Amino acid sequence: MKNNINILEVSSKNLSIYSFLLFCVPTVTLLICIQIHIIHYDLNSFPFTDGEFSVSFIGRQEKTINFFKLGFIIFIIISVLFHFKISNFFSLKKIKNKFKLLGILSNIFLFIYIFSLGKDSSIYEILKRIGIILFIVTMYINHFYMIKILKSQNIINFKKIYLSFLYIIFIFMTVLIIIGMPWVNPLFAYPDKLKNIVEWNYFLLTIIFYLPISTLFYQFYRLKKS
Repeated sequence: MKNNINILEVSSKNLSIYSFLLFCVPTVTLLICIQIHIIHYDLNSFPFTDGEFSVSFIGRQEKTINFFKLGFIIFIIISVLFHFKISNFFSLKKIKNKFKLLGILSNIFLFIYIFSLGKDSSIYEILKRIGIILFIVTMYINHFYMIKILKSQNIINFKKIYLSFLYIIFIFMTVLIIIGMPWVNPLFAYPDKLKNIVEWNYFLLTIIFYLPISTLFYQFYRLKKS
């Protein structure tokens, strides 16, 4: 029993760190890539509101592509570790879950997108589109599943304020998915700027989601340690 508590303590600490890194790594990667564009390509824009360029545009340029891909490969590795750790955490609590499956799927789709980015071929364009669409869908399902598990299991002193934050983030994600849904159809003439605004803000919400999770598991770690 004591050994099980120690494992939960270490696991919750790791989950807090991984969650924080899942926010920090892509944020730093994108901010540096944007800064490179400002310096080398004389590009001044705030894509979250003006939609002048997409995430792909930022990532596929000559001076940014290697750094962009490296940053998101690191993100993929951390994300897989996070999903395996959180699956094991709940398994120790005798709670069956599908975090490993969801984590593997979402990161496979993100890897397909990253691998296809910057390659000049119609097949890579198709792969990139499929990869990003399925990544968006699986991350949406993943976050919904996370909220469902945390809400239904009163096991980690989940304060209502954190649940409220997660609900708000998820509601905005839902709104953006509804707005961006027509883009999935390649025959629909979806405005580029609107698509870019939806893309940037959806991804921002996706990674902000990990901040309350990080705080939650840190508090659980402190509780077990005391």
